[in-house]
Amino acid sequence: MWLLASLTAGLVLCTAVVLAGDWRARAAGPGAAGPVLERHGLVVRLPSGAEVLAPGERLLYRDADGSVAASVAGAALLASGACPDVPGSSRGFVGVVRGDHEELVRAWSRGLAAAVGSPPTRSDVDAPAGRRTDLAVEVRLDAPCQPPRVHASLLTRSGVTVVLVRDVGAAGAIDDATAELLLASTGFR
Repeated sequence: MWLLASLTAGLVLCTAVVLAGDWRARAAGPGAAGPVLERHGLVVRLPSGAEVLAPGERLLYRDADGSVAASVAGAALLASGACPDVPGSSRGFVGVVRGDHEELVRAWSRGLAAAVGSPPTRSDVDAPAGRRTDLAVEVRLDAPCQPPRVHASLLTRSGVTVVLVRDVGAAGAIDDATAELLLASTGFR
């Protein structure tokens, strides 16, 4: 009986080590042919198929008054061209900005609320290094190719923030595991 218990415990331990090692390897290295986004000294490994934009090209959200609420320059599009009838469409983007974490969270909250018709729900998430806040919002617009939900994750380290905005529940959108790997892959050069 003790032999069976010892073997079971050993098998569970080996499985945990293999899974943890696989996750770390996936987080540490780019996916097959995945590009890299580097801004403000921070490097983000992107999923395969991401399109890195020119440094001066700006993605933005406007607030209810039409003023720019939040923006990133030189970001990367995720699943570019996801909606054939909507020029410039994608299923998300990731960018890097400088600024105070709380100010950025407020700005992206305003921009998301105005863009999709409802205020986001905020969640502060434990991060191994830095500070992370996630925003989740239900899309309340009746427009072509809209996802049911949008999530934004802001991960700040040393005054530099990775902003990941992505569709959720739509065909072609990156899944939660890929989003977590993307955020886990960030690091300073």
